[in-house]
Amino acid sequence: MHHTLVISDIHLSEVEPGTGPWMRHRQRAFLPDGEIAGMLDAVLDAVRGQRMTLVLNGDVFDFDAPRVIDGRSVCHDLPRDAEHGVPAIAAILDDHPIFLEALGRVLDEGHEIVIVSGNHDVLLTLPEVRAHIAARLCDAACALRARDRSPGARAAIAARIHFRAWMHVTPDRVLIEHGHLYDPYCSYRYPMAPYDDGGREIVATMGSMGTRLLVSRLGYFNPHDDSSVMMTQLGYFLHWARFYLFSRRWLALIWAFGTARILARLWRSRRPFCRARYRGNVIACARETGERVAAVARHARLFEPPAESRFLRVVRELWVDHVFVILVGAALGALFIGVVGLPLGLLGGLVPLLVFVLYDRLVPKPPLAETWLRVGRVMRNVAKIHGARAVVFGHTHNPEGSWEGDVFIGNSGSWSAAVDGPDGAPRFGEHPFVWLTNDDRGELSGGLYAWKGGVIEPRIIREPQPEAPPRSEAVPRSTEAPEIRSDDARAI
Repeated sequence: MHHTLVISDIHLSEVEPGTGPWMRHRQRAFLPDGEIAGMLDAVLDAVRGQRMTLVLNGDVFDFDAPRVIDGRSVCHDLPRDAEHGVPAIAAILDDHPIFLEALGRVLDEGHEIVIVSGNHDVLLTLPEVRAHIAARLCDAACALRARDRSPGARAAIAARIHFRAWMHVTPDRVLIEHGHLYDPYCSYRYPMAPYDDGGREIVATMGSMGTRLLVSRLGYFNPHDDSSVMMTQLGYFLHWARFYLFSRRWLALIWAFGTARILARLWRSRRPFCRARYRGNVIACARETGERVAAVARHARLFEPPAESRFLRVVRELWVDHVFVILVGAALGALFIGVVGLPLGLLGGLVPLLVFVLYDRLVPKPPLAETWLRVGRVMRNVAKIHGARAVVFGHTHNPEGSWEGDVFIGNSGSWSAAVDGPDGAPRFGEHPFVWLTNDDRGELSGGLYAWKGGVIEPRIIREPQPEAPPRSEAVPRSTEAPEIRSDDARAI
């Protein structure tokens, strides 16, 4: 019997040293580490004596969050390379000993851990960052092994730690990937090697730069909790009046400088599609996962092109077009005042608002929910391409689960810290995860679960099927990874 446990989008970062409402979601009192450790301990008790693979399905670590330097959080846009990635992951792990120890217990029990890269922890594709995480996990597991800390025992633990740049496929045909490759603001054309032309630094996506240069600098929001960010227009105004009106943090300047840097960087980083890199990306994934090259190539065609290939889309997402429309409206209003004169000309002050409302109605910006729906639709196509028995994504932070025939389609949601308002108390409600079990008869069961109040509660699951009467003949189900055929290269 084999169990697959999937959690994602924890967004662990260096702990904010302050205690006020600024970046409250990163303060120690709000960390989900204890909840994660409790859930993993409960699962370990339930599967003792059986095999389990824990899959950390992307955005477990957040390299885009501010660094803590000299006792304060500092927003940054440091190069996305090993020189900066290794110190960042070392500091994150130092600040989360409970989480690290919980993973050590998983390894100490003889289970496997698979770490899949997401959009905020894409630096996990760097060999140096992987080596550091593996070493720290081995240290955590060996610290629990009073009976055997020999080099051989450490090597055995290291062999149960795996990294995946794009996706992971279990022997039970459960396919797990983060899901950001279907979001144009976070997508990479070549996720197995998402590097620049020199091969030393990871390409910056709009989503990554937007987090570093804009969202992280609005510290009274929790960027990983939609209930914190999504407000009414009146709610945004009141938020601004309370936290920014009488402060030195000028939202207009943050937006202007951040947007200018994002647009300039994306414009310089535009590159034409490279077929050779595409072929290498597909073949590398097939070798890493054991999937057929033809299936991986069909899968790669589902990717959303990166946002920089559709520059106008980036301009609209950053509201540059709206600001331009307001300026045009202001010019028209000033012209109206000059022509008509006072006092009737004062009506020209309404022109910018009227022009803005008219533009917003005629050319509405696609809502964020459309991106999440697109990611959900892709899962069903991925299941068909690979003949998967289950497909599990993350990225959207929206837990989902459905059994469609004998195929499970799910999203492992988010474990990131949540706060009741910028200066509220920690909100430890319900944390989702996917738990699938392949029994000795090859039947898949389980689904979406939640950790709530120290107890595992089922949400959308399929119970194990009752054992069928014995049959005279049975065809064994193969669990070996399919062989990669050389002629599959024709598919790409």
